[in-house]
Order: sequence, then C-alpha cells, then structure tokens
Amino acid sequence: MLSENQIKELLADTSSFLQHVHYFIHDLPPSQGASARGVAINIVDLAEKKDDFLRELRNTVCSWVYSKSRYKELFDRELKARGYDAQNAASQIDNLARSKFRRGFPQGQFGELLLFNFIQYFFEAAPILRKMPITSNTAIERHGSDAIHYMIKDGKNFIFIGEAKTYKSEYKFNSAFTDALSSILNAYNEIDNEFTLYVYDDFIEEPLRNVARALKDGHLENVRYELVCILIYEETKSKESHSEEAIKEKIEGIVSERLAKADTSSLDGVNPALIDRLHYIVFPFWGLDSMLSDFDDKK
Repeated sequence: MLSENQIKELLADTSSFLQHVHYFIHDLPPSQGASARGVAINIVDLAEKKDDFLRELRNTVCSWVYSKSRYKELFDRELKARGYDAQNAASQIDNLARSKFRRGFPQGQFGELLLFNFIQYFFEAAPILRKMPITSNTAIERHGSDAIHYMIKDGKNFIFIGEAKTYKSEYKFNSAFTDALSSILNAYNEIDNEFTLYVYDDFIEEPLRNVARALKDGHLENVRYELVCILIYEETKSKESHSEEAIKEKIEGIVSERLAKADTSSLDGVNPALIDRLHYIVFPFWGLDSMLSDFDDKK
C-alpha cells in the first residue's frame, strides 16, 4: 500500500484558493458530530473578495477533473502537438476540463468543486474517485456520494465520504442541514455498491486502484470511514460592520448560531460511533444566485 508521503503527493495544491477563504472551527455540542467548520469568502478591510474567490476556484477545475498523472499525460501530448508551446498546451487542457461541465447546472458542480478542495485542505485526503467525468458522461448513470477521498495515518486507512448541498433560496439552512445528514448517511450505507460500480474503471486514481480493490474485497485492514457534509446556503442575517475583524466576527457568530440551533433529529437512532465521524463545513453566502450565475458563465 501507499505511504503517508505518497498520499500527500497526490493532493492538489489548494493554497492559492484558500487565500481567498476565511475559515474557523466551531465547537460542536456532544453527540452531534466530530467537527464543524465555518467558511466564507474572505474579507479584506470592508470588501468581500468575490472576484478573487471565484477566479481561484475556477483555477482548481483541472485538478478536480484530472489527476496529476493524467494531466501530465495530456500536457505532454498537447505539448508535442502544439510545437512545444507550453502556454498553448496548458490552455487546451484547461478548455478540455471546463468542457466537462454542463451549462445551466451550477449548483451541484459548484458545491462538489468546493467539497473537493476542502476535503484535501482540511483533512489531507486525496481523491480516490473522480466524479466529474462520471457526472458529465450521459451514458453513465450517476450514483452515490459527491466525493470519496483517502488518507492513511498511523497505519489506519481513512475513507472520506463527502456530500455537498447547495440551496439558492433565502435561508434554507435547516433544509440543507437535514438533507445533508440524510444524504451522507445514505452514501455511507451505499459505499460498497459504489465501489462495485467503479472500482475496475478509469475513474479510480491509478495509484489508488489497489486500495479501492482491497477495500471492495475486504482485504484492507484498519479501515475507518469519515463523513463530510458541506452546506452552502443564502444567509439572511447581515454581516456588515465597521471593520474587517468585526465583519469576520459577525460571520463566525452567524454560523455558530445556525449550527447551535440546527435540527439534529434525523440522527436519532443512528449509531453514536458513526455520529462521531460526521464533519460539517458550513458556507453562508450573501448573493449566492449571482455567484452561481457567474460560476456558470465563466467556467
């Protein structure tokens, strides 16, 4: 199997994107989950850096669609075909990656792209299964979770299952929260079927195919599943204030209040040990419709 360092080499570089994200950790009450993070578009002085955020998010599209090895293979091919013009070759691959997106369906793709970046940054887990090629292929029925990532630490094999929920309507946090819980628990219950569908296809990262096959066949030891939900919603409470620090404090307070009042009744009857593997990423937007439209127009 791969080492911890080999897994880290498979991670995409998310540092430029995260420069335009403000994030913090929220302390969950007992029996609600393992961790919770609030994230928001970064604030500089009094300005929300929306354009920078969206530009850098779009710059992660290639990493979402293509693994490092697949990108190198495509780049080398295009480089030779284009007279060894590196800029031209890179532009062609970027266009190929963006062509995988379906126009008019920004919600799901926006959320899944954020999820892809945050699981790698917060948990250092590399993607096992790349869903964008599956989603964009109309010949293949779309199944299962929005993300499956892998990390090994201290001899334990961590499988991260991710779900993204994006709600454009004003204040749909509770709906998104309940829906996310239902979806992530269902994805957990269906994970074996999902690996059965895809484990022998090219959607699995080449260095991780043995991991996926060992997991499917019951040969992977010391496995631990972790469940990650990202909730993206339109916030109605104002974040405006007199300074950058005060605005960020208001955002953190809003997210903490939403989480504190979230309806967790859907966790009733769920194994407490599984609840202890739940991780929440809460991302409020002020102007989500506009952000999704810009994402759809420019990707």
